[in-house]
Amino acid sequence: MSRAVLSRLRPPASLIRLPWSAAPWLAVGYLASYPLVGGALFAVSTAAAVSGVVLSQFTVTLPLIIGSVWVVRSCAQVERGRATLVDRPIPYRYSEVTEAGLPAHLVTRCTDPAFARDCAYLILLFPPLLILDLFALLVWLVSLGCVTLPLWYWAVEVSGGPMGPDGALGRLHTLPGAVVLAVVALALLPFAARLLLATARLHLTVAQAVLRPPRDPLAQAKGVLGGPGPLSTLPGARRAGALTEPTENGESHEPNTGRVI
Repeated sequence: MSRAVLSRLRPPASLIRLPWSAAPWLAVGYLASYPLVGGALFAVSTAAAVSGVVLSQFTVTLPLIIGSVWVVRSCAQVERGRATLVDRPIPYRYSEVTEAGLPAHLVTRCTDPAFARDCAYLILLFPPLLILDLFALLVWLVSLGCVTLPLWYWAVEVSGGPMGPDGALGRLHTLPGAVVLAVVALALLPFAARLLLATARLHLTVAQAVLRPPRDPLAQAKGVLGGPGPLSTLPGARRAGALTEPTENGESHEPNTGRVI
């Protein structure tokens, strides 16, 4: 996980201070925006994907299919930018079109693994992530409501049922009962905040794992081959390190090798 997440969503050392820190409120903003933004992106991307599948049956609609791919990619870009609420924007990399013509353009766009990951996140992962976020937000809001119950318990009108005068929860409609419930909720509030942070971290981790480009497994080897050293692929590449002082002939040498520069 990136340093930004560790600094912005990391809970303080004391669990008691967690509800009063900025971390849970940043998590609330990130999770609460998903039902609205994610729901809109889900609807738009689903419509674009279905339209692309239907239009693929007709050759004359190739530009429209490319347009539907562009819509899905734009929706994914919005979700990548939404990560700035708690972290840096999620990086991306799409395949470049190397051949001319609409067919080549269409094949490159539709077979791009990044496009498949965009559809997976925007469409397939939306229901489970939505349920997860709503559950964490519900626990947090109920906890806050119970903590502040002594301030507004009198505004709730009850005529019967469990909250009625003769109901099992009738005492909660009195000031002493509301105060007792508020004290219990206040003691449990740090755990609700911890659940909120864990949910935000999980959601962000899923978004980063799906929407960011996969790491090149040969990146480290390419770095070794491309850098200075005996395995360098660049002919005549100069090795790193400080040069020795010029000799009497005005020549400098590489350390440990004696090679004249």
